[in-house]
Amino acid sequence: MNAAYPYALYLGRLAPNSQRSIASQLNSIADMMGWTDEERTDKYHHIDFQQATYIKTKLITQGWSARSINRAMIAIRSIVKIAVLSGLVPEMQSIQLRAISKVNHGKHNGKPLSTEQVNKLLIKLQRDTSILGIRNYALISTLLGTGLRRSELVALLVEDFIEGTALIVRKGKGNKSRTVHLPAWTQLALNQWLALRGDSNGHLFVRVAKGGNIKPNTALSSCSIYSLTKKSLASIGVEGVSPHDLRRTFITRLLEQNVDINTVRQMAGHEDISTTIMYDKRNEKVMQEAASLLSYQ
Repeated sequence: MNAAYPYALYLGRLAPNSQRSIASQLNSIADMMGWTDEERTDKYHHIDFQQATYIKTKLITQGWSARSINRAMIAIRSIVKIAVLSGLVPEMQSIQLRAISKVNHGKHNGKPLSTEQVNKLLIKLQRDTSILGIRNYALISTLLGTGLRRSELVALLVEDFIEGTALIVRKGKGNKSRTVHLPAWTQLALNQWLALRGDSNGHLFVRVAKGGNIKPNTALSSCSIYSLTKKSLASIGVEGVSPHDLRRTFITRLLEQNVDINTVRQMAGHEDISTTIMYDKRNEKVMQEAASLLSYQ
């Protein structure tokens, strides 16, 4: 029997749109686990309780939405169940996976920053003209100006900053690439950082040691970006915000500025427009304004 059978059979039962979405999620998990393209389809149905718990925790840390995490865990449980019925793995493996609880939607919805908070944050960061400060300003400006996921940000290379106006995201969710165009203020921040970092090959955002010593061969980690974001926001009195909330801020602000939602979907790198809709955090005031403009004259 083909080792990829449980994975292929599970995807084959889904509608085409769901197939693409779930396959993308599972590919992201495989990348996170360090599985090669050749081995990943055989790995999914061997996921045990310990691995599944680790995956769930990592997805939460990476800022995946509760909905996406729960869908991914359902997919894993379903693939393992098919493997059990096919006699490929013991039944206890499936029973143990069912004991893993869902992620509570209310605890991971997050919220976008207000325009006042964004301006306050950028002004505060821009005042620090040290090498570390210039890097941090460029990093936060990139998150706010592109809505990139942390995993996408840490993977950026110097060569991905094309013509000083756009970024090529080569390792997006599901291993998909896209071009992200930059607002002028993000372009400026990145150019200021690169003037210091230099254009040698390597990661775009790298470690800065004490004394402003740039380490071009040491990329920033996802955890470092998480800590930097929390610390930067705490410095302006904003607590309980994660890097993923900067992504929410990016999407919400585009929608507030009446950018077409399908364009926003593409800019955010969403496969399904329903995911983009879930990020829409516009408030009651927007609906009131829309109602006041309604006319049949």
